[in-house]
Amino acid sequence: MAAIRARSRSGLGLLCFLVPLILVSTHAYAQTSDESRFEAQTQFEKGLNFLLNDEFAAAAETFERLYAITGSERVRLEWARASYLRQDYAQAKALFKAVLASSPPFAVREKIHYFLEDMSFAQGRLDYSVSLEKDSNPRLIPSVRSFNIFGLPFRYKPQVDTSPKWGANYRLTGSKGLDDNNRWIASLGALGVHYGEPTLNKIGWDSHLAFRFQIEPKAEIKISHESMDSGGIRLYNYSWATLLHVAQSPGGWQWTNELRHGMINYPAYAYQTSHLSGYKLAAEKSVSQLASLGAEIGWDRGIAVERPYSFTNLSYGLSGTFFVTSLDSRIQLKWLSSNRKHVETDPMFGVLREDKRNLVKLSMEPVNFSIAGFQSVFELGYENNKSTLALSNYKRTIAGLTFRRRY
Repeated sequence: MAAIRARSRSGLGLLCFLVPLILVSTHAYAQTSDESRFEAQTQFEKGLNFLLNDEFAAAAETFERLYAITGSERVRLEWARASYLRQDYAQAKALFKAVLASSPPFAVREKIHYFLEDMSFAQGRLDYSVSLEKDSNPRLIPSVRSFNIFGLPFRYKPQVDTSPKWGANYRLTGSKGLDDNNRWIASLGALGVHYGEPTLNKIGWDSHLAFRFQIEPKAEIKISHESMDSGGIRLYNYSWATLLHVAQSPGGWQWTNELRHGMINYPAYAYQTSHLSGYKLAAEKSVSQLASLGAEIGWDRGIAVERPYSFTNLSYGLSGTFFVTSLDSRIQLKWLSSNRKHVETDPMFGVLREDKRNLVKLSMEPVNFSIAGFQSVFELGYENNKSTLALSNYKRTIAGLTFRRRY
C-alpha cells in the first residue's frame, strides 16, 4: 500500500498541474440551474477527498455518477485516475483512452501516456523498436588529419572506408511488475546495430531491477548491467546503480535528480577497469498548453586503473518541446555540450587530452499516426567533437526513422 499511498498523496500536485489545462465539457452545464452546478462541484470535491484519503473505490464511484450527469472530460479524467489507483486497470485504460480521443491539451496527453505505460507493467509488457539511419561518420574518423605527435608532423590516412553508411538498429525489451503494487520492476533487453560491416556491427544485452519508492512523481533505485560485443569481441561489461527522483510543482515545473555509480570493464584495452560516477539535474517547465522548455547540467567522473585514462566531464544542455497542432506532432529541439578533461598526459601521444563536444538534435513524432501499431519518430542530429588529441577530432551527421511499439 505504500506505493499506492505515494501515488495518492502526489495526486494533489498532479491535480494542480492538470486542472488549469483540462478541457471541460461546458455544454453539459449550460442547461442546469445554479443549484445543480453547486451540487456537481460538491460531488467533485467529495471525490477528490476520497482520493486523498486512499478511498479509491468510493472516489471512482463518485466520479462515475458525476460523469453520467455532467459529461465533463475533467470528471472523466479523475474517474480514470481513481480507477488506476484502485488497480482496475481495464477500466482506467478505457477511460484514459477516451480522454485522449477528446484531444486534450498537450501536457495532459503526455501525463495520460505515462499512466498507460505504467499500467502495462502489471500484466508484463514487451517493447520493441527498429530504426533505419544514415551516419555520415560511423567510425568517428578525424576531420583534421595533419597534426604533430611529440613535436613531429604526421598525416593520418584512414585505412578504412570513410563514406557515409546506412544502418539498422533494433531493440527488444521485456518488463514485468513483480508485486501487486508494481513497486518492483524487472526488465531484460537485447539491442543491435547493423551496418553490414563486421567492425561496425554491435550486439548487446542489458538487465535492470528497479524498486520504486513512489510511482508518480517517480522516485526509484535501479540496479543495471549491460554488455556489448562487436565482431565477436567483447567491447565492455558495465554494471551500475541509479537513484532517481522526480519532483513536480503546481507552477508547471518538473525537477529530475539522477545519481549513479558503477564499474565498467574493457577486456580488449589496457585500461581494463574504471569506476564511473555521475550526477544530473534537469528542469522542465510548461510555458503553455503546447510547449515546455528544459535545461540540464551534469557531472561525471571516471577513475581508471591506468590513471592517464581517468577523467572528469561537465555537461549542460537546453531543450524545447512543442506540440504543433497543424502537424499533430510533438517536436523537440535539444542542444547538449560537454567538456571532458583527462587527469594526466596521454602516454602515447604526449598531450593532456581535453574534449569539447556539441550535439544538436531535432526530433518529430506524429502523435495520432501509427503503422500496424508502431509509432514513428524522425530524428536529425549533428555532433562536433574538438579534442587536444588530434585523432579524436570528428564531425558527424545522423538522420534516422524509428518505429516503436505504441501504447
